Amino acid sequence: MSGKFRVTYEIVTEESAAQGDAAERGYISAAFNLHWNTNEIDGTPDAVFDMTLRQAVNLMSCCEDSGRWFTESDARIDYLTGEHETRALHPPRNITESSYRRVARLLGAR
Repeated sequence: MSGKFRVTYEIVTEESAAQGDAAERGYISAAFNLHWNTNEIDGTPDAVFDMTLRQAVNLMSCCEDSGRWFTESDARIDYLTGEHETRALHPPRNITESSYRRVARLLGAR
């Protein structure tokens, strides 16, 4: 199952939660687990964010099925800053239903 999988992230701080929003959103690249804030990626080729299923799975923890993508069940908490990071794995748009179900089984998503 090859394709262009992507992993996105969202960081919520105490201040952003009080405003009902996230402090930061963006993509994670497989190279060095780098975070790319959506406000900073103008002109960046989309291919930078494409990865194999194996690379995407390695960036994720326990997931739930959100319908068209998979979202981490528990946030990654930075206890020094209080930031909560949640990641989501997005399969290729042209993924078949059976392949989507196989990815869900692989992730243990419910």
